[in-house]
Amino acid sequence: MNDVDILQAENDELRREIESLRQEVEDLHAEADIDACHVAGLTAQIKALIAEGDACPDKAAHPLLERTQYVHARTGETVTKTRAFPIYREAFDAEARRLGIEHPEKIRG
Repeated sequence: MNDVDILQAENDELRREIESLRQEVEDLHAEADIDACHVAGLTAQIKALIAEGDACPDKAAHPLLERTQYVHARTGETVTKTRAFPIYREAFDAEARRLGIEHPEKIRG
């Protein structure tokens, strides 16, 4: 094999690797799109549940929907959230730690 043949073989291998990486990126985009769809669906579902709880005359029947004050982790501002917010915060932080994200409170809204 001469130098040109060696370079051609390397080129061919790089092309195969590039194609494999393109496919991997496409798969990751598709997975991210599905995750975004799940987030949209869950967000709509949560908003509907909160609205239903707000409309219910028996507020004591929905303690997690009661509004209370929390301190925003990034800004330090006082924000009003439902009492279910700590559930979100714990799950967000646990997933962030699983993904190797340190100090999730710095990115959590």
